[in-house]
Amino acid sequence: MAASRVYLPLPSEEELRTLYPSNLELLNVQVLFRHGERTPVRARFQTWGLPPFWPFCKIARQFTQTIVTYPNDATTPFEYVRRLESVAKGLPNNVPVPASGFKSGQSDELCMLGELTDLGRETGFKLGDRLRWLYIDKLKFLPPLFNDHKYFYFRSSHVARSNETLLSLFNGLYPPTFRKAGLKPTIYTRLFPQENAYPNDENCRRLSELGFMFAEIAAHRWNPVLADYPSSKLTDVLPNGIAIDGSPRASGVFDTVAACVAHNVPYPEGFKDERVVKEIREAVMDEWYLGVQKSREYRTLAVGAIAGDFLYRIKLAVNADKAAHGSKLKDLFSPREKFEPREKAVKLALYGSHDTTIASLLCAVQAFDHQWPPFTSDLRFELFAHSKPVEVPKPADKPTVSTSESEVMNTPLRPAGFVSSKTKREYFVRLTYNDKTLKLPGCAKEGEHLPGDSSFCTLEAFEKVINEFVPQNWELQCRQNLGKPVLDNPEIAKEFSTIPRVDGAVMSKPQA
Repeated sequence: MAASRVYLPLPSEEELRTLYPSNLELLNVQVLFRHGERTPVRARFQTWGLPPFWPFCKIARQFTQTIVTYPNDATTPFEYVRRLESVAKGLPNNVPVPASGFKSGQSDELCMLGELTDLGRETGFKLGDRLRWLYIDKLKFLPPLFNDHKYFYFRSSHVARSNETLLSLFNGLYPPTFRKAGLKPTIYTRLFPQENAYPNDENCRRLSELGFMFAEIAAHRWNPVLADYPSSKLTDVLPNGIAIDGSPRASGVFDTVAACVAHNVPYPEGFKDERVVKEIREAVMDEWYLGVQKSREYRTLAVGAIAGDFLYRIKLAVNADKAAHGSKLKDLFSPREKFEPREKAVKLALYGSHDTTIASLLCAVQAFDHQWPPFTSDLRFELFAHSKPVEVPKPADKPTVSTSESEVMNTPLRPAGFVSSKTKREYFVRLTYNDKTLKLPGCAKEGEHLPGDSSFCTLEAFEKVINEFVPQNWELQCRQNLGKPVLDNPEIAKEFSTIPRVDGAVMSKPQA
């Protein structure tokens, strides 16, 4: 079970020349990455011996906040040490006691639930260091020093572990000695109701409904499978068996085991059985990602908005390149993108995000490998330009007026033909996932990709792939079709209608 990312070897010089051909110019890179390793989001398996607090947050216990000194309003950093507190079990009135880790009295360095651990900060830094090696040291695409904001756009989801991973990544990309003194990176964060850095079903009622429908379908398909072999191997920790809609849910169990594997924490022997892990993983992936694969409405509401953000920044870069080369600007922007003042194009955009975002986007473009994205996985969008010679018609030469017939006869004439006196800029987009180039089915036909390499989608083909699921108005579409079955896939709608339920009501998807 691979919970942490296993990096491929850095490419050789020859491999780099193949990955980045000399006739293509890199214009824009956008990196969507999952946060680093974290603790489980809920306390599970405590009866088995797994404590709710894990002692892997030595770095996080040292906090610094900015405070104001009155009356002169001077700001100053304020450092403090965090300690976690709990309540004693079996005692009345919720008696407070210091939280403890794997050993009794172990109160320092404890993590909150779902918190980025020291390991997660380290792997975030490693990803940034690899990006520096590629885009700064080898390709000379980014400036070696962080001395201007104009080349960059940084954004994180509002979840702390994503923001903290982004900070670690930036520290690897531009270590302190490679930053202009006093220049701080700007990191954008959105309000919760407008968040699109993950499938935001808590603020989209229709997405929540669809999520529950597909969770029921997954339970109908997989609970009999999970009740057989996996449950028989897990009776010591899950005496009632494991199920998609069990307590705890199969997805929650899978999450906890993944966190244990990543941090080398002992976990029940039954989860070391490859068949057990395989069947649980496939069941959970059906629960979370079947909807993205089978329903256009689902993928539109889940990840269509952030996919539209990627496409928007690609268009900004294309427009900037056209302007720099004196080309006539074509209005590339859809009605949802037409507003002023329009943002400036950047070279690098970083997005701190989550596993469900990456997996859902891979499903949406039909490039999912059916493996859960490990911690610190990244999905990259690279924009390239190619200068293509344009053949301009040229008429045949005519003899000039001459006083001598022999002079006319001896003047060589060029036939009518073409001359390549101009060039045309063509644009291509490539996706890579964890350093592996992807070939999208939507760019497979001749004319939809760079000749000889289908991983380079033409801008037109890529835009068609993305626009298939970009919402026109996400907030409005989240309020449409409420209470209705899956409308755009009759086969799924039929399957959902045959599932027995107590009252037939459509509810929101339960938490893991």
